[in-house]
Formats: sequence, C-alpha cells, structure tokens
Amino acid sequence: MEEGGLEHLQTWPPSAPPQVRAINEAHMQRMRESMRPGTAGGGGGGGSYRMGPGGRIEHGHQSNSHWEGDAVVIESHRFHAGHELVIEERVRLVDGTQLAYSHEITGPDGSTERHEIEDHRINASRVQLAQGNAPDTN
Repeated sequence: MEEGGLEHLQTWPPSAPPQVRAINEAHMQRMRESMRPGTAGGGGGGGSYRMGPGGRIEHGHQSNSHWEGDAVVIESHRFHAGHELVIEERVRLVDGTQLAYSHEITGPDGSTERHEIEDHRINASRVQLAQGNAPDTN
C-alpha cells in the first residue's frame, strides 16, 4: 500500500492524463489561430480532476478561453462519475449597447443543446470605460 502511494509522489507534478493533454493542445491551437497581429497572449485556463479506475477522469473540470473575432469563447469540460460534458460559452458586444451570450452543451452521447440571449442592454459609459475611452459628458 505504501509503495503505491510513494510511486505517485515520485513524479511531481504528476503528468496530466491524455484527455487533459488533448484538451490543452486543442486550446493552444485555437488560441494561436485567434491571436491578432501585434498582440500576445498567455492562454488563460486550468482546472483540476480526480482520476478513477483505468486512468479515466472521474470528477473535475478543465476550462480555457480564447477570442474568435469579437467574441470571447470559454470552453469548459466537466467530468462527473467518469462522464464528460463540454460547455462552450460565447460573450460579445452588439452595437456597443447590448451584450450577447450563448452557450452550447454537448453531452457524453454527443447530443447538443444551444441557447442564446441577445437583449441585455448595458450602460454605454461602462462600455466606453472598458474599451479605454472616457464617456462623453457634454
């Protein structure tokens, strides 16, 4: 028993399972493709997981974000009892006054559901500040 526990600690940090490595590699490729000239990015993301029998991910999550055009895309992989859900969220600004949000959930069997909300009006001065512009006070 102790020997098995010690073997786990001999490699630190432990190497990520193939499924997590594939998720991270796909994210890095999408991020590289979405970078605009003259910009740099670190590829935000991370997660945690608990391994189960046979080397499968039993419980946990892995999330990453990247830009596609004017939308930020957050892709989350959720694991529960060895089953994986993939949730892809998109957030973008429409006409400088509305926030559009959509998410697509893909289940373990490959079935997909998609929902979109486009009528969230936001304060224009907040948008200008977020974009680095001072609001017009005239």
